[in-house]
Amino acid sequence: MGEDENKKRERRHQEDLERLRGFRPIDDTFMRGLFKENIPLAELVLRIITGKPDLVLLKCETQADMKRVTGARSVCLDAYATDSTGKKYDIEVQRSDNGADPHRARYHSSMLDIEYRDNSDIGRLMHDFNCTNASDMYFDLLAEKTRYLKENPKGVNEMCKVMEDLRNESYAEGREEQAKSTAIKLNQKGLPIEDIADSIGFSIETVKNW
Repeated sequence: MGEDENKKRERRHQEDLERLRGFRPIDDTFMRGLFKENIPLAELVLRIITGKPDLVLLKCETQADMKRVTGARSVCLDAYATDSTGKKYDIEVQRSDNGADPHRARYHSSMLDIEYRDNSDIGRLMHDFNCTNASDMYFDLLAEKTRYLKENPKGVNEMCKVMEDLRNESYAEGREEQAKSTAIKLNQKGLPIEDIADSIGFSIETVKNW
């Protein structure tokens, strides 16, 4: 007999809690929670990795905020900033070059996974980004948010919600890809767009754009 819905939900929740315990700031899912609505932390990190201590963030968005933007799936952090001279900066931290704008300053999150062994700010940041335990971190802002997301019941619930949202996004994306493939095949067979849209449960406009 298969699991009922309550048991499935509880099993997924326990799996999420186990994943949460092993998360590091470098992990994309955890990074979503760390930087969401947290300009002071994002400012600290970007000051260090850009080498600009006078950098002031004006706006900061995470991947979750930008999920409807083309190419945003590769972006972990998107920031607009200025410095003491008034110069403007448009910065993104991303996982790959996919969808990258050549006119923007880009920093790959993979660089944060490098082992640094010196005691400089960048070395300490690299250390912290690879820690699973807040008490092992150097930077208070990073440790404080990590501790909140892993140990505070409210923070734990926020991270569980992030993981649940990611599951739902993956499911929706898989469903859309399957529907798109079906729509193309039906269109090749000469079925009208309206009938295709009705058959696969997507809007006519969406089907037309495919």
